[in-house]
Amino acid sequence: MRRRALGGALSAVVLSVALSGCVTPALDSGAFRQNARAAVGSGLSETATATLTVEMILRDRVTSAVADTSLSTCEDAIGPIEDSFGKVQPPHGRDDSLRTDVLDTLGDADDAIADARIAARRDDASGLRQALTDLRSVTKDFEQLERGLG
Repeated sequence: MRRRALGGALSAVVLSVALSGCVTPALDSGAFRQNARAAVGSGLSETATATLTVEMILRDRVTSAVADTSLSTCEDAIGPIEDSFGKVQPPHGRDDSLRTDVLDTLGDADDAIADARIAARRDDASGLRQALTDLRSVTKDFEQLERGLG
């Protein structure tokens, strides 16, 4: 019985620490680069989905309800990717520029997806074309980051 109580207390402590939102450094530059690779891959995926959705809207190949759901889902996904990566402290000063590049690109993706969602809801073809241009630009930025990360 005492062992069970101790195990429960230990579990509570571990859960508390895990949920406290502590910012911890990556163990080394390799681990930090791996985190960056994951964030870039996830951001690229959401941006590609939003791009495809906008292309389908402009071709009148998707209903407004499906387009809204798709763009809203992409937008909802970008924030946590940005938050999660932003909470990992770079282990060395030389990793700061990578952190900045990844977070800037994720922020640009978030803005472009939000612009696409707003334009879609307004049935604003001009706004959708601009959002598509922005999404394609962000996609190139993600691809460039991905190549640099190997």
